[in-house]
Amino acid sequence: MTAVDSGTAPAVNARTGGALTAKRAAAWGLMAAAVGFLFHPTLVWMNFRFFEENSYYGHGWLIPAAIVFLIYRRREEMLAVPARPSRFGLFLLIPALGLHLLAQLFGINFLSAAALPLVVFSLVLAHFGFGRARHLIGPLLLTVFMIPLPGIWIIAITFRLKTLAVEAGVALARLFGFPIVQSGIEIILPTGPAGETLKIGDPCSGLRSFFSFGALGGFFALILPLSRPRRAAVFLAALVLAPFSNLLRVVSLILLRQTVGPEILSETWHIALGVGIFFICFLIFLQVIRWLLR
Repeated sequence: MTAVDSGTAPAVNARTGGALTAKRAAAWGLMAAAVGFLFHPTLVWMNFRFFEENSYYGHGWLIPAAIVFLIYRRREEMLAVPARPSRFGLFLLIPALGLHLLAQLFGINFLSAAALPLVVFSLVLAHFGFGRARHLIGPLLLTVFMIPLPGIWIIAITFRLKTLAVEAGVALARLFGFPIVQSGIEIILPTGPAGETLKIGDPCSGLRSFFSFGALGGFFALILPLSRPRRAAVFLAALVLAPFSNLLRVVSLILLRQTVGPEILSETWHIALGVGIFFICFLIFLQVIRWLLR
């Protein structure tokens, strides 16, 4: 009789454990659906900003995929920590949801989008404790490079970056012996026809490069088996390459216009130059990673 009892107990426990797992999965499914419903207008807005003309966030939907991948790689570390639900998660969830609701009420989509990673983190913290939730901090910080900034901020930042790019590009071009003149965000070329200027547009501001390289730097810093100082070095290298790639683009436009002619300013050549410079800087970034992995 004892042998029969000992043999049937695991089966009962397995059924009970399976039922608990199914209930837990259903509960998380309901929470995910609730969060999706609450943030649906914000996600629609973000999708519009990702795919609008001349968007700075064309990489937007790649970041959630990267976050999921990073969390999946850390799943064993997370599950190795005992689950200790924390009330602090609820205390964080309430203001995060409040921020989202107020942002929706006043039409501040940027703040609503910023509340989403806070809501996700607070839910995990409330159910599993900080020991597991801390593994989400790094991946969720990547959302900084996908949440679209308000349009007025973009205009102000872009104008300032364009001015800096022109000043740096003109100074560097003069080192090559080209007597060019700067007029605001326009460059007067001595070999060009009277009245012709090389105007630096928004794509040459470097803001798109900053978001792209920042996201790449953060992803590689989190995924590589490096010490914290070296992870920081990977991220900083990416941030440095962002303005460097933009400076290289502006100087290349100046030099090619002087040597090749006005046809180099056509949209096709302009795009090809931007893609080529981005690829070169990405190779430099990979080389920096190789040095740090040694």
